[in-house]
Amino acid sequence: MQATFQKIIARFPERSLVLRTGSDTRYIVLKTWHQVAATCAVAVFFLWTAVASIGFSWNHNERLVVEAELATTVAANKLFIAQLENDQKNAYELRQSFNEEVRKNEGWVSRFETIRDLTDDVLNKTSPAVVSAFIPWFQDQLAIRISLVEQTNADLTDLVMDMSESVAEISGHRPPQFVEDVGPWLTNVAGDITEAYETQSEAMEVLHDTMTVTLSKGFATIDGTPLADPEFAGFTPSFGAGGPGHEVAKFGHVFERFQDRSDRLMALGQDWQALRSMLECAPLSPPVDYYNLTSPYGKRKDPFTKKPAWHEGVDLGAWPGTRVRATASGTVTFAGRKGGYGRFVIVDHGCGIETAYGHLKKIYVKKGATVDYRETLGQVGSTGRSTGPHVHYEVRIQGKPVDPYQFIKAGRYVFKEQKLADAK
Repeated sequence: MQATFQKIIARFPERSLVLRTGSDTRYIVLKTWHQVAATCAVAVFFLWTAVASIGFSWNHNERLVVEAELATTVAANKLFIAQLENDQKNAYELRQSFNEEVRKNEGWVSRFETIRDLTDDVLNKTSPAVVSAFIPWFQDQLAIRISLVEQTNADLTDLVMDMSESVAEISGHRPPQFVEDVGPWLTNVAGDITEAYETQSEAMEVLHDTMTVTLSKGFATIDGTPLADPEFAGFTPSFGAGGPGHEVAKFGHVFERFQDRSDRLMALGQDWQALRSMLECAPLSPPVDYYNLTSPYGKRKDPFTKKPAWHEGVDLGAWPGTRVRATASGTVTFAGRKGGYGRFVIVDHGCGIETAYGHLKKIYVKKGATVDYRETLGQVGSTGRSTGPHVHYEVRIQGKPVDPYQFIKAGRYVFKEQKLADAK
């Protein structure tokens, strides 16, 4: 082996390579190991080329098969990737559809809860919490409600027809046969009633004016007397008053005008009742038919002491024995002697009004007797503290004396035919 190696080494003795460039000469020494290394490198290169060529030729068919398989695999992978992308797209769309369905279901659930709550509030009942149970339950409740509404409509129809019959009785019209005819029928009736109301309103206006004049004349009778004081009379006359109410009577709706006139007539009626009661109680005539006013009401000189004194009535001089009459109907509350009044009679006329008659010669009535207007109570005399024949006449309101001559003057307005002699 060593000999062989030596033989190989001997083939590569040390050599010199001469390189001449112009006049320059260079020597490159190629040592044995350089040559061996270069020879080995060349040998290895050719060997590798030969091996590679052989291997390439030998694996060419297999490489073609592998390339075909690789191409098939790549194509299959591309199809798989395309399918995967398509599946992902479908999955996304399904997810979106699922989310949409979830939102719809949430909306339906919310609506169901709202409907359920409203149903509970309307029916005052607790409804089923499950849709499958709620629907039949709701259908039953709806059927019941529909039945109730139908019954209510039937009742309303009956009520409308009954009311139509009542209106027909009031208006004199023939009632409608069917509920559908009620509307037009009421329109016609309303027109007739409005016309009737208008006619009645005009008549009421005439009656109002007439009553106003009558009441004014009646109130003028007691005007100027304490009876006209609202605090005593208990009312303030409303007749002859104007104001916004009369504007309604001219320009308002016919029923408003009718109501206004009705209210005013009602007020006048109340005034008339109060005034008539007052006139029945009022002593508006003198107690004797013919007299002389010998002593007025109020301050005077006492006929006995000649000193100033207060006179609570009037003295009406008349012939002895002249009839003394009740100045209004009433009840005798005193009849007999009473100190300086002599023979004395007191009559209660109601309404808080009393009259008193003193110095009578005779008394014809007793306590508790009921006397009529102008009924004889006694005779003119001079009993008691008196200087001559006369009747001492007093008018008391709520127990307090007032001037009787105010009532005598007011009576002249009523009894014009009576002739009065007033000696002052």
